[in-house]
Amino acid sequence: MSQRRLCATLLAGLALAGLSSAQNAFRPLPSIPDAMEWSGAPRPVPSLASYMDSLEEAAAAPKPHSFLEARGYADASGSAGLEGGGDFSSQRGGWQVLFGTELAEERLAAVSISTEAYFYNFGGTPDLVPGAANPFNDLYRASFSGILRTPQQVGMGWFGGFEFTLGGEDEAHVRDSLVAGGVGGVHYVANEHLEVDVGLAMLSRLEDDPWIWPFLGLKWRPNDELTLEAKGTSIEARYALDPTWSLFARAEYQLRQFRLNDDNPLASGVFRDEEIRAGAGITRRSASGFKVDLYGGLNLWRELSTLDQDGGKVSEVEADTTPFVALSLQLSV
Repeated sequence: MSQRRLCATLLAGLALAGLSSAQNAFRPLPSIPDAMEWSGAPRPVPSLASYMDSLEEAAAAPKPHSFLEARGYADASGSAGLEGGGDFSSQRGGWQVLFGTELAEERLAAVSISTEAYFYNFGGTPDLVPGAANPFNDLYRASFSGILRTPQQVGMGWFGGFEFTLGGEDEAHVRDSLVAGGVGGVHYVANEHLEVDVGLAMLSRLEDDPWIWPFLGLKWRPNDELTLEAKGTSIEARYALDPTWSLFARAEYQLRQFRLNDDNPLASGVFRDEEIRAGAGITRRSASGFKVDLYGGLNLWRELSTLDQDGGKVSEVEADTTPFVALSLQLSV
């Protein structure tokens, strides 16, 4: 194993911690936790009799002005057969640091820095890159993103954000590996049970036309224990067992794209990995601000594709359904 790969493997291992909750096609925008999440305290589950008292206490409590989150994550997918022959398995790991603060004029802001390492292990004779049984192995991605919005108070508000991401093999050209995204829109809080986001999102694609689509979000709390949330390309239902433990089910679409280097059999080409996955998990949140997520399920649909440096499609193959498991560790201060 090369020294470069050994270092990447150690970093991914140290970052061991499953799927980050927002790794979808427009994962960039870091969400800004509410005041209770900023403090690192577990979210209470009050009884109906004490619900109004809890609201009054929360309104009277001092609101922190900034927060810091550090998260490590990793996940692994089982071996899957590829259309046309061959098979592959994949693993990834990374870390993210998120800093948020309250600005003047009732505005909130957050910025995020993250890096990820991806490992693809091919077997047989895949058709991904003609004539190459193992077209690549280690791929990397680094992102810088930010968001600015008004507080989540009853009534209308707004939000806007951006992301810049570099993704590719070692020694891939930096200028040709850059992907940019942005989103903006309005946020409406009807009451403590219902929130809605409506906006427009854009994401550039390597050697292809950018995506522009409506950005929709919905957060509904029908009772004190259950939360249903749709955001971008993910849907989640979460049930709080108590202030410490909760269960969740999630479905999401993910897009990953990487620039290949000049020494690759597909010199300066592009590799894309798209998938739809669904599963369930459990979360434990401590009073000290430490949170653990364990998540597992199935990659229901997954497609690998390659393009040449001029944007021409080289191959497009689908993978069989396969299980995955993920772990995430997060500390909030």
